[in-house]
Amino acid sequence: MLRSDRFLDTRSLPGRAIFSYEKMLADSLRGFLAELCLINAGVFINYIEEEKGENINDIVASSAELTIKPGLLRYGRHATVESSWGFPPEVSIDLELHHASLAAFFRVVFEAQAVAVHLDGILFREALGEPDENLQRFANALAESRLACQ
Repeated sequence: MLRSDRFLDTRSLPGRAIFSYEKMLADSLRGFLAELCLINAGVFINYIEEEKGENINDIVASSAELTIKPGLLRYGRHATVESSWGFPPEVSIDLELHHASLAAFFRVVFEAQAVAVHLDGILFREALGEPDENLQRFANALAESRLACQ
């Protein structure tokens, strides 16, 4: 059970606040996302449809190895593929970022012309603070999660 004094549910935030978190997360993951986009889409979709979680986790880990410290970014054990005849598929993958001070739960959505990051929530190790403090704690965790060459 999640303790409400430590969990920041993005559904409780105003749109502008959510955007700040999601933009910060997307910017931090830019290198990882670029690597993930290089994966053969057909193979990736097959892994999702066949529920080959370990293969997906390996793809996530290898895509993150140049930009994010080892073991911090993980496959969240859920992914979907939505497709309609004549249109490119939309792929959504749940991911988790585990830092010593927090765990962030989010989805990366691959659409025909864009990649989006949707933050679902953040479980802080310590109790929630003021909104600006929570955002700063998130920024610090993201900065500490990146490899030094970033």
